[in-house]
Amino acid sequence: MNIFFFGGSFDPPHKAHKMIYKNCIKLCDKFLFIPSAQTPGKSEPTADGKLRVEMLKTIIDHQDKDKVVIDSYEINSDIKPSYSIDTIKYLKKKYKNSNITMIMGRDQYENINCWYNYEEIIKNVTVMCFNRKPFKLLSSKQTNFIDFDIDISSSEIRKSIAVRQQDKIEHFLTKGTINIINNHNLYNIYDN
Repeated sequence: MNIFFFGGSFDPPHKAHKMIYKNCIKLCDKFLFIPSAQTPGKSEPTADGKLRVEMLKTIIDHQDKDKVVIDSYEINSDIKPSYSIDTIKYLKKKYKNSNITMIMGRDQYENINCWYNYEEIIKNVTVMCFNRKPFKLLSSKQTNFIDFDIDISSSEIRKSIAVRQQDKIEHFLTKGTINIINNHNLYNIYDN
């Protein structure tokens, strides 16, 4: 069984996250979104875990729901920050004898040698890196690079929401995600 997993804050999840799973779904048996409780080196996400899971649900198309799953392992864990190696051990135990592929962006990949226990990560998974900027990287035995010319970041979206740049918000987020953000008054942290 080929298991792909994509971890991150997803604060909020956006259309590039959706495009990544759409790009991967034909290559795997199961695609997992794994929202973190807290990413190492970053502050806690603005939206709580349950709301981020609800927002993630809005980016998954109905026909993909059997294959694309949100796994709350990291959110439900008492361990903060969430380390990728712990998630990999959890997945290897849950999906015995499966091939595990970790999805990440180039910005994360460039710093992977700073990650906690990164040698063990590389030894236990294949990495699929989505390259957001025009920069050619060579694939290796353990890493595949996919050119992905979409430059969206959740932090920029949060800033756009705070200053009410409606065109950017509607361009980068699904209607379901926008409804959750509005209903819970999320990301207005930059208001004066």
